[in-house]
Amino acid sequence: MRHVLIESITETEADGYYFGRFKSMDPITLMGPLDAPVCLIHRMELERARNEGRFTEVYELVDYQDKAEAKFGSRSKPAAMAVLIEELGYPTLTVPHHYPVAYYQELTKLGVALEIEHDDLFPERWIKSADEIEGCREGARISEAGFARVREILSASEIGADDTLSFEGEVLTCETLRREIRVATSVVGGGVNSPIAASGLQAADCHCIGFGPVKAHEMIVVDIFPRDDESFYYGDLSRTFIKGEPSEKQQHIYDTVYASHLAALAELGPGKKFGAVDTAARDILDAAGYPTRQREDGKWEGCYCGIGHGLGLDVHEPPSLRDHDRPMEPGHVITIEPGLYLPEHGGCRIEDTVVITEDGWEFINTPTYDWVIE
Repeated sequence: MRHVLIESITETEADGYYFGRFKSMDPITLMGPLDAPVCLIHRMELERARNEGRFTEVYELVDYQDKAEAKFGSRSKPAAMAVLIEELGYPTLTVPHHYPVAYYQELTKLGVALEIEHDDLFPERWIKSADEIEGCREGARISEAGFARVREILSASEIGADDTLSFEGEVLTCETLRREIRVATSVVGGGVNSPIAASGLQAADCHCIGFGPVKAHEMIVVDIFPRDDESFYYGDLSRTFIKGEPSEKQQHIYDTVYASHLAALAELGPGKKFGAVDTAARDILDAAGYPTRQREDGKWEGCYCGIGHGLGLDVHEPPSLRDHDRPMEPGHVITIEPGLYLPEHGGCRIEDTVVITEDGWEFINTPTYDWVIE
């Protein structure tokens, strides 16, 4: 049986929250086997950890600092941890590769046997339970509330003489869209959220968050990835919009990305390889005349990002569609997000979230693909 040791602010660190299912705003110590974690914590959080976490036991830090002072002549946190580890009889503890170096050094000097996990600390996170899948559904629902607000704003916006959009008498900016997305998602239970709303040529930089005025007849990439406050699981969806009339080129770009998206979805299913999904999406983009390449001017164009990724307690987590030979398994929650990023035209991305099931796959979100807003 493997015993794990983590130092974690679990509100921001996924492995720590996964281990203890307790939301802490300060670093706490978690240790033990995955099915029976214990916690070493300050007394002001003691009862909350007992009531809210999934710990088999919660220990008070100050008590163990007192014991450490008597045993080692030190009240340091690692010394307190060493006393507790000896009491619990854990022979060896596995720490993540990002474990604090100073703690690692002191613990080993005090005789604690540690080994470093250089890969995933909890590969169990790859396969989602029914409750975890429901958390991702909530994240998608929250994300969709943000898209509904974007549609409202773009529909109500007026096109000015220079194609700049105005909303409620003010110039519509990417910053306004992002602010309105955060408000709309927070109202329905969304927590951490740093959305993308990039207009025009900025959208050719696939993770540019967007700055300045939004203009008509330009592609607007919107990517909303909120965390559900209750479950701590994320949603992650992207859509591309245009206010006004798309050019023939813009429509071709959108149609190509949509066809790539459908081709990727067609390759989903248990036992199928992730590589087939990636290849199917890229074949469509290449055949339409949009190969991924670095140009002579140093800029990248095409689909120079991934076609999708795992989703859960982190926005980006395993499995990756770049794991070409890995088969999909029931419980994998992944995004499908082909895109095109062209420095002279802007960007286009369509992203849905799916879960692999025993007999196929299903959407986590409710997909819609109408992109032109009059």
